[in-house]
Amino acid sequence: MKKAYTRKSIFITLSIVVLIFSVSLPAFAWQWPSTFTMSTTGTATGTYGQTLSWGSLLEEQTKMKVRVIPADNYVERARSHKAGQSILSTNTVTEVFTQVEGREMHATREGGPYDVRILWANARVPFGFIVAQDSDIKTIYDLKKKKPKIALLTPSTSSVLQVKALLAMIELDEKDVTFIPVTTWGNSTKSVPEGKADVAFASPVSAVSFEAEASARGIRWLELPKDDKKGLARYAKVNRGIAFATNTDGVKSAHGVYMTININQYHVRASEDPELVYQLVKWLDENYAKYKDKHAYNKYMSLDIQRENLDLVRGTNYLPVHDGVVRYLKEKGKWSAADTAWNDKNKELVARYIKAYQAAIAAADAKKIKVVPDNKEWVALWGSFKKDLPLFGVAQK
Repeated sequence: MKKAYTRKSIFITLSIVVLIFSVSLPAFAWQWPSTFTMSTTGTATGTYGQTLSWGSLLEEQTKMKVRVIPADNYVERARSHKAGQSILSTNTVTEVFTQVEGREMHATREGGPYDVRILWANARVPFGFIVAQDSDIKTIYDLKKKKPKIALLTPSTSSVLQVKALLAMIELDEKDVTFIPVTTWGNSTKSVPEGKADVAFASPVSAVSFEAEASARGIRWLELPKDDKKGLARYAKVNRGIAFATNTDGVKSAHGVYMTININQYHVRASEDPELVYQLVKWLDENYAKYKDKHAYNKYMSLDIQRENLDLVRGTNYLPVHDGVVRYLKEKGKWSAADTAWNDKNKELVARYIKAYQAAIAAADAKKIKVVPDNKEWVALWGSFKKDLPLFGVAQK
């Protein structure tokens, strides 16, 4: 009798254990949030279309309401991400360097450095300078023969820096240029075939470049001569974080032209839920085959290319990688102890900029100095607080 009771007890106990696990396991299953917001460049850019391409698949598979919010104003987009108005934001590395260093239009109370982290690189985007097909400007050095009208996309610090870098390369003073302010990426590119500007900064892969190439006047791309080593060095000094290469993408008129290449990235804040970030990059990797052909940029979103991008910039002062991404890369054997040491230095550098910026604003308030980019007193004060901080895009020490 005792033996039968023991068997019965064991059976009941096992049944309870099985029931507990069957009920509890789903509680540990990952639950995506109800909505997921991503801020991107404007509707005329390739990045906007790219984000829609994989974002629609993410929405379909996870049942989240995925919102892709385009914004032509690069500075406002960066500020809104800092303020937590989107989970994910995209920008060029150069633009984020500028924001974290609190330079140019980012030097505001709402802007400046914040605890930004890399989520996933979304593209290696070629950028260059266009003129009309019939323009008498044949090379970049011809710009010194006249006072050229150059389109200036003022909401994008990165675009402004590209123009300034070109002028530095050919050693042309800004006073010898007429700048044509534009407020959208599309208007910047169109300014050349429309005759409003002689030169404009553009990308061969943007939808608007295809329109410009097909226009009545057409467009031609100015090469950055690779044998002008000193000139290219001046360019890179002004616009840190970029590389140079012969372009093979986008409009046919840009094929074979030596120009700048910029790594575009999706970013999150350091405070973003590590589990959400981990699950998102896991999804991006595991579903790569399903979305890679939905947009030309998506070929740059594979796990292997993410690793290649990290290899290209490791050893430099760079943007840190989010902990959730690091966890996934470790699982896939794509992260090393050397990566951790490099990443920790970058985390520390970003934290130093944040602390210095907060102290500078407090000092400005105490002295009743207005915190705006065009206030020379504020710019000088902030400069005194960051003068000993290393720049981004240079070798770590």
